[in-house]
Amino acid sequence: AVTPSVTPTLSISPSTLNACSGSSVTFTTTSTNGGSSPQYQWKINGNNVGANSPTFTYSSLANGDVVTCVMNSNASCVTTSSVTSNAITMNVSANLIPSISITASATNICSGNTVTYTATSINSGSSPQYQWYVNGSAFGTSNVFNSSAIQNNSVVSCQLTANGNCINTTPVM
Repeated sequence: AVTPSVTPTLSISPSTLNACSGSSVTFTTTSTNGGSSPQYQWKINGNNVGANSPTFTYSSLANGDVVTCVMNSNASCVTTSSVTSNAITMNVSANLIPSISITASATNICSGNTVTYTATSINSGSSPQYQWYVNGSAFGTSNVFNSSAIQNNSVVSCQLTANGNCINTTPVM
């Protein structure tokens, strides 16, 4: 009996190509002709990492890291016993902390005059949400708040809830 030669193949795919710093990414292999118990060696930038497994999860990736995997086949009649996967270059973004500041059109006003408060945010994403408060009571929900009912010693504040990839979405004041 003559057994035909086979060539092992290996490809890998990540759970995401665009990750946030510190988040876990899982890589999964798809292979042919690996045999009954192929051996796997994962690599990041050419350095050995991970265990002998067809999947690999890592949470310390940096932007531009290149992930590959080497499979050693134990199939019979292989044309080569070792094959390297495709290379995955990771896009890893820094985690952003949102911040907010507010300005008033005036700080010394006469009773009944309208004051315009404007919120300016940094790292807030494409659709941030605003909630204005006067002495702890909720009012407007845009980045601009107008009021003619401000009293002496009133405290005006604004809460920002940011959105977006790699942005901390915990509300900030």
